[in-house]
Amino acid sequence: ELRGDGGVEIEGVAGIEQAGPGEVTFLANPRYAAHLATTRAGAVILAPGHEAPLPCLVSENPYLAFTRAVAVLRPPARPAPGVHASAQVDPSAVLGADVHVGALAVVGRGVRLGARSTLHPQVVLYEGVEVGEDCVLHSGVQVRERCRLGNRVVVQNGAVIGGDGFGFARD
Repeated sequence: ELRGDGGVEIEGVAGIEQAGPGEVTFLANPRYAAHLATTRAGAVILAPGHEAPLPCLVSENPYLAFTRAVAVLRPPARPAPGVHASAQVDPSAVLGADVHVGALAVVGRGVRLGARSTLHPQVVLYEGVEVGEDCVLHSGVQVRERCRLGNRVVVQNGAVIGGDGFGFARD
């Protein structure tokens, strides 16, 4: 629900104490409600039952709504499509349209990398890995043999997908 002037232009996001005109902020913790009177934000996202002297978007989950606003107003930078000269891509790998393969990345035999996916530097995709469309694998990620990642998956730095677990079998 929108309350107040719906014509306010919002171009950015910021915390309630840092926000200025043209930025949206949020109130998820009632402990910060006093800041609504002094914030310089152009708009605020808040829960039902709260009032503010500025345009408001009312949401049952203000924090989640704010994260969605961040994704729209500050999307992560996307590297240009292409394969870095220092990357190693097996000739049998299939790379979708507009993928980015960063420096020192290794793409193994039979790998399928979906359209618009990004492999940051030093990502290793072992044999037979499938990565869906619009995925982002940050630097140092390793995806082991024959693992499959769906569409729009983000894997953070240094993660290992498909590695040995911590269990053991007695003999």
